[in-house]
Amino acid sequence: MIELIRSWLVGITCAAMIVALAESLSPAGAARKVGRLTGGLVLLLAILRPVAALDPGDLSGILAQYRVEAAGYGTLLDDENERLMKAIIEEETGAYILDKAASIGIQDCTVTVTVADGERPVPEAVTVMGNLTESQQKALSRQIEADLAIGAERQTYHREDVK
Repeated sequence: MIELIRSWLVGITCAAMIVALAESLSPAGAARKVGRLTGGLVLLLAILRPVAALDPGDLSGILAQYRVEAAGYGTLLDDENERLMKAIIEEETGAYILDKAASIGIQDCTVTVTVADGERPVPEAVTVMGNLTESQQKALSRQIEADLAIGAERQTYHREDVK
């Protein structure tokens, strides 16, 4: 398709250059007027020739190929949108949990959120790494369960020093 457009534009450009050269070489008067008319018709022919040469079968084939390519791009776009949506939900949910942890008094921890695949991605599991006391862990677990509906069985806590 691109090759067809390129050759069409090259043809128009060549015709325009030939018409301009012929016009500049023609003498003033009636001969120049006839030359301008002829040059205009040549340019019009160069513009319309590919349209007249198109076979309706070829055009339908080109359109069908375009539809297939567009559908493929739509699928790729949907996949990329889903991936980005999951990343945003993971990041925002992690930031929310860190904010809740800070309000409980937990300063140094990291949070990893896992998002479930599906029509609408939702947070599925949480992993918290840090030096949490038992009471801080229970408080954060209750907060996550209440705010995000992520049950305690889907929450993992690792006791590590986070630097």
